[in-house]
Amino acid sequence: MSLQFILNRKVALALLITLTLMSPGCLSLLSMREIMEDMKEDPKSRSQDTRVGWDYTFDTQDFESTEYSNESEFLIDPTVSQIEIFFDASIGDAVSDIVNETFPGLVEEVGARYVEISVWEPGEYPSGTPFLTERATENYEFIETYINEDSSPFENGDWLLTVESRGIGVEAPIDIFSVYDSFSVKVTVSRPCVFFAEVHEVGECTDLIDLE
Repeated sequence: MSLQFILNRKVALALLITLTLMSPGCLSLLSMREIMEDMKEDPKSRSQDTRVGWDYTFDTQDFESTEYSNESEFLIDPTVSQIEIFFDASIGDAVSDIVNETFPGLVEEVGARYVEISVWEPGEYPSGTPFLTERATENYEFIETYINEDSSPFENGDWLLTVESRGIGVEAPIDIFSVYDSFSVKVTVSRPCVFFAEVHEVGECTDLIDLE
């Protein structure tokens, strides 16, 4: 819907309201109601994404690795259509491997630097079985979409995304010797929503479950 179209609608509505208010009492109210009904747009169904996750780069300023962990909840309800999980890790590099071989212990073994993500259904964390676990000990990328099917629907409730990791981040005088472990993890939940032109701005909508 263009901005010009919205402005034209508003101008037309203002003129019609002015003319209607100049009409006799009951006729004025009846005309106003008819005008408002005629100018209403039908609601439009859309899909809206909700995203949780992190982008993180280690910054230790030495070759001793440090830990990073985090967690974030996201809501799953019966209207959710799919869950997309994206995971990208950058761990280790040729230079740090060479340094580690030349000076044992200066840079910890790549296997000691890792990123592990898990997605947990309601009530499973921390002692239950995760919905998904992915672990990276080197450069790694993972992306998967899970569909909410009638034959195997998602568990409704608060799900949990967790990450546990260990890495290093060192800026060297010579750039090629700099080492920065990093990762990105995102969980995107898609659900239907409804757009009402009379109340929503562009890009807004109301979740379908809130209208049920």
